[in-house]
Amino acid sequence: MQTMSLVGAASFLPETIVDNDHFMKASGVKRHPMFRGTKLRRHMQPTESATTMAVAAISSLGEKLNLDLAKDVDVLITNVTIPDLPFVGCGAAIVGELGLNPKTVYDLQNGGCVSFIFMMELAQMILNSTDARSVVICNLQTAAGRVFSLEDNLKLPQSSVPGDGCGVAYFVKDDSNPIQSIVTRTHGEYANDMQVITGDGRSWWQPGSTAFNIDFCEEKLGSIVSRGNKLVPEVMYEAIQKADIKPEDIDTLITNQPNRIFLRNWREAIQLDADKHINTLEDHGNMFGSAIPISLALGLDTGKIPKGSKVLLSGFSHAGDYSAASVLTWNG
Repeated sequence: MQTMSLVGAASFLPETIVDNDHFMKASGVKRHPMFRGTKLRRHMQPTESATTMAVAAISSLGEKLNLDLAKDVDVLITNVTIPDLPFVGCGAAIVGELGLNPKTVYDLQNGGCVSFIFMMELAQMILNSTDARSVVICNLQTAAGRVFSLEDNLKLPQSSVPGDGCGVAYFVKDDSNPIQSIVTRTHGEYANDMQVITGDGRSWWQPGSTAFNIDFCEEKLGSIVSRGNKLVPEVMYEAIQKADIKPEDIDTLITNQPNRIFLRNWREAIQLDADKHINTLEDHGNMFGSAIPISLALGLDTGKIPKGSKVLLSGFSHAGDYSAASVLTWNG
């Protein structure tokens, strides 16, 4: 099987910064521990779109890596939390804006907060079964400004956590910075535990006068915390074993970033120091699927991922319906 390697990563964040006071004025109550740990976050504005964020992030990636985007991108894979248009991902729009000429475009809907690793798995399959030699993976979190900042939702405790942003990464068919393992799991028994709710009881697609939001009632939170603490360590250790290394060989951990509780429990599960777990929770909030590539770009840009590092990517999504992990070696 051909080896797939990470070449680099980049990110883009909206300009609008929102602090905790914005939500405290709306709710007037302290947040549940599940929804603490953030100080700032970025929110999309109506003039911004998933496409404009992706174009900015991929353009930055091209400049970093000296890519000719029209020639050097064979495959584009995207995942968007709230698409610009119903039914339609933004892959084709990105191609049009940037003048790309990919052989294949995929807009994925599954994976949620760990969709980056699911897209890595798809990229690896494509590179091993076609003549494509390069893949751009694009994760977009767009729900903070579009859903959680709406007036009806500001008073809800979960609305203070999300932040918007885009993370992208470039992969090629070689062994320079090899992906040593990818493990993805689907837990269908939890698929219906995350529900969209509305103040007037209608379905989210029906017209109405109130905003929709995600149901994070108190009785569900305990189960979600328990699942996250179990599913992520399990899949991390599976990826480590599949990579034929030991937990103590891991130099850097990057996960999705729901809150401080999960971040602490996950790094302690592999006995890693806090400074080796890269995240942007305080400044950017819960970035959903884009958290992993944005943190990856941060680690590469700041030198927190030095040459020779074994990097473990992992996390879970929604109420526990997906979990995933991957090990890569960064040789620079």
